[in-house]
Amino acid sequence: MAFVAEVTVPPAAVSFGRVLDRHDDLTLELDRVVPTQHGRMPFVIVRADDRYDRIEGDIRADPTVRRLESIERFEDGRLYRIERNGTVGAFARAIVESGATVTSGVGAGEAWSFELRFRDQGRVEQFQARTRENDVDLELDRLRTTLEVDPASRYDLTEKQYETLVTAVESGFFETPRQATLAELGDELDVSKAAVTGRLRRGLTNLLSQTVVQCAERGA
Repeated sequence: MAFVAEVTVPPAAVSFGRVLDRHDDLTLELDRVVPTQHGRMPFVIVRADDRYDRIEGDIRADPTVRRLESIERFEDGRLYRIERNGTVGAFARAIVESGATVTSGVGAGEAWSFELRFRDQGRVEQFQARTRENDVDLELDRLRTTLEVDPASRYDLTEKQYETLVTAVESGFFETPRQATLAELGDELDVSKAAVTGRLRRGLTNLLSQTVVQCAERGA
């Protein structure tokens, strides 16, 4: 039986996360779930109030960061690719060694909040042991089985991605001819057109990864 753990760690537990200590009202959101065996989580959405030059400088100055590349600009944030220098922190090593999958990660204020999926309870215990051994200041907020997970989480969708996909289907966004525009979806969800685009893109990527791609890998 698979388990989902919701954990909180301080900014310094994540490479480049230290930037949270230097800026108020800053949010970092992992944009793409990257297989943890690679030891990388390079695509990050930065949301701030017109301080991006300073924030970029602080991220580049982090000794664990080799390169920062601006990928896309939104109305309410920017998407970056962060290339690390190969250094893997204790928290990331614990994730890799326990075979966990990172399904979401958001850094804001004085902490990072992660949702991690484990194949069995033994791997959860291994992860906790590794963090204790390396003095990682980790707080386990919640541990649940996948039987308790709602349909959104089952397919690695955030609540917002799930809501956006359902709204898009019900509004006829995917119909031909299209019965709703991005702007109309944004009005319905009370968010910008760019935010709708991002949620749809990330949501569809996660949904397809958990369905079509997994079936292909199993030879189904």
